[in-house]
Amino acid sequence: MRYGIDPRILRAVCFTESRYRANAVSPKGALGLMQFMPDTAAQYGLRNPFDPRSAIDAGAHYLRDLLVRFSGRIDLAVAAYNAGEGAVQSFRSGKPLILRTGKVINPRGLITGGIPPYPETQNYVRAIVSPLMNERASVLNRAVSMPRKNIWTVDVRTEKARIKNSYFIEVE
Repeated sequence: MRYGIDPRILRAVCFTESRYRANAVSPKGALGLMQFMPDTAAQYGLRNPFDPRSAIDAGAHYLRDLLVRFSGRIDLAVAAYNAGEGAVQSFRSGKPLILRTGKVINPRGLITGGIPPYPETQNYVRAIVSPLMNERASVLNRAVSMPRKNIWTVDVRTEKARIKNSYFIEVE
């Protein structure tokens, strides 16, 4: 759990971004498994976005920073991963954002709670958050009939809980 990110979130973002294709290139210029834009890749020290280990490490770091910025809200963090931090902040505050290119985000000053009203971003957030919520509900339902120790493992040194056998890739 590098950077304290639940591997299920990384797995969901990676699948939604690239369908686990290390050589993916989007029409907008995003690259690799985690679909980094060049400026964001540089910000996180990602020299080769096509290298799976480096891309997942940078993606975990970026997601951790987004979760910190948005007070642990997964929906806002993944919306920012997709649409940009500025767009999420603009739709939280209702303040338009003017990009370097001159493009204006949220020119009407809408307040949506943070998730931009773009169908792509709304579908993206749903694609990532819904399975996590369904899995959580399933785990909670199973916890009623099974002892907790069979579901969760807890590392006492770090006080982090995780579901057994849930890792997509070890980044540590």
